[in-house]
Amino acid sequence: MTDEKTYWIWLSTIPGIGARRFYKLMEYFESPRGLYEASEQELAQSARILGKKCWEQIATARKDKALKKAETILAMPDLRILTLVSSEYPPLLKSIYDPPPVLYCKGRPLPTEGPAIAVVGSRRSSEYGRMAARKISCQLARAGVAVISGMARGIDTMAHKGALAAASGYTAAVFGCGVDIVYPPENKSLYTTILERGSIISEYPPGTIPAAGNFPARNRIISGLANGTLVIEAGLKSGALITVDFALEQGREVYALPGNINSSFSEGTNKLLKDGAKMITSVDDILEDLDIAARPGSPKPAAQAAVLDFFETLVYNALEDGEKGLEELIQITNLPPGQLNAVLTLMEIKGIIKQIPGKIFMKQWKA
Repeated sequence: MTDEKTYWIWLSTIPGIGARRFYKLMEYFESPRGLYEASEQELAQSARILGKKCWEQIATARKDKALKKAETILAMPDLRILTLVSSEYPPLLKSIYDPPPVLYCKGRPLPTEGPAIAVVGSRRSSEYGRMAARKISCQLARAGVAVISGMARGIDTMAHKGALAAASGYTAAVFGCGVDIVYPPENKSLYTTILERGSIISEYPPGTIPAAGNFPARNRIISGLANGTLVIEAGLKSGALITVDFALEQGREVYALPGNINSSFSEGTNKLLKDGAKMITSVDDILEDLDIAARPGSPKPAAQAAVLDFFETLVYNALEDGEKGLEELIQITNLPPGQLNAVLTLMEIKGIIKQIPGKIFMKQWKA
């Protein structure tokens, strides 16, 4: 007897059948199997609802070997296939307006409970943005929050790496291609690590190559899997802002990290803050919003809102992995030299950092 999932795969992979049309068909035929087994007369009647082109595609798919293709996908090893009616289908994602009818997953099973935050941002990013993405994602993971992103270059990559840096951190990467295709190719090592400790997810069947049109659609899954979306760094035309639009449509929280007002990398995030996104200066801002306490033993965030202001936080975090010279700090923080010198002087007075010969700065205060 044919597995019900086969019919779900068959219908969802017909060209032109997106999530919304899929569910429209479900209303009419009750199930993908019902559509596959419908009489020619029943199918012809549905043409008035679906349109001629869609009707022709379905009629063709019923005649060719598309069901065999679906059975081949279902039999692939190390591939977990969830349909909307599967008990393992993530509840948060199921509740959005147009959840993917089918999810293809590799790696660990998707969590069906517990908090999750989408961490996104631009592919082109600053050192400040990459550092913040890694640090905040690590702190979220240490607090037991799942980190969701898209494994794109830049901020996404650092978000996954940060979550994996936590001893028991979990992260899920949502692809705009098949889960068997490493994209971008330079993230092969990261892909392998996520398979071991997290999940790779896509609504596109294995073998689907990366296509520009796939990525905006997959962003609704990134936001849909999470309680809220955190934008680390984004320009005014960044694709990360598409994820924000989906999050707002889904009734999810939107957070943004403030950035340098002189940096094009932060124009999008700063605008989000002006438009009402919640400002994040430390991971505690998100944990408090989710009503989660940091786990015992988790290091406190370097940016202690009660002690450090925004610019001091930039410098403090830049020194997280060791001492640095003035030129390197200018590059990492994107602060003008005059402003940076003023911040460094004040931090020295407070005893937060100290200067050593060679105009090298290092931390001397533990947050």
